[in-house]
Amino acid sequence: MIKEAIEKILGLAPPNIHTVGVLDYTDKRLDLIFPPSPKTVECSTLQGLVDLHQGELDDAMSKGDLLVHITSPTEVELISRESDDHGRRRVWAKAEYPRCESFTFGKWLDPENFIIAAQQGFQRVKVEDDDGSFVKDLDYVLGVASKISAEHATENEDDGFAQRVAVRQGVALKSETVLRPMVNLAPYRTFAEIDQVLSQFVFRARVANGQVNLALFEGDGGRWKLAAVAAIKEWLKPEFGDVPVIS
Repeated sequence: MIKEAIEKILGLAPPNIHTVGVLDYTDKRLDLIFPPSPKTVECSTLQGLVDLHQGELDDAMSKGDLLVHITSPTEVELISRESDDHGRRRVWAKAEYPRCESFTFGKWLDPENFIIAAQQGFQRVKVEDDDGSFVKDLDYVLGVASKISAEHATENEDDGFAQRVAVRQGVALKSETVLRPMVNLAPYRTFAEIDQVLSQFVFRARVANGQVNLALFEGDGGRWKLAAVAAIKEWLKPEFGDVPVIS
């Protein structure tokens, strides 16, 4: 109690300024008092950001002092090029992708829950083939999970690259399911206006007590973020015309 009272009294005292050479030092922190600034308008889609700009939010468009800044795969800001007298750069509007329930990577799931989570958490994205066919890896992952969901795995061979899971079928029959080590999938993790980014995942199975658990582990080192930012930029550039889009 006494210590707090002493600290409060000392806090009310004016700062002491000491000069060492050509530099001035103070024994208290001095904070600049900024005048109020307009609050940033927030939305959850890229189209919302475009609509705010085309609707001439305040006088942002007429001033011609705008930049579109992609700060991450889930956030884009409409900012001023020039800072004000206090060194602040105004953020006119911001689009932030809402946090959605998606597939949990690195978590072991039984086949039934794995199938449900995979159906919910991934987009079927078209590959850049001449025939415009869909990526097959999601169907492959779901097919493997469906094949072993009602059975009991009895063996598991793992050489660190591919896995062979022996599955008992009925009483006497047995077949082997060979798991591909890497699959290309597109989880829902960036704005809905663009196709979700394909990236690599490690597909693994674990056998314990006659039951199989499945898991996916991220295998691209986070490089999907660069691809997502590039895709967002390509979508925004024609919508904003002469306004620079930076990332």
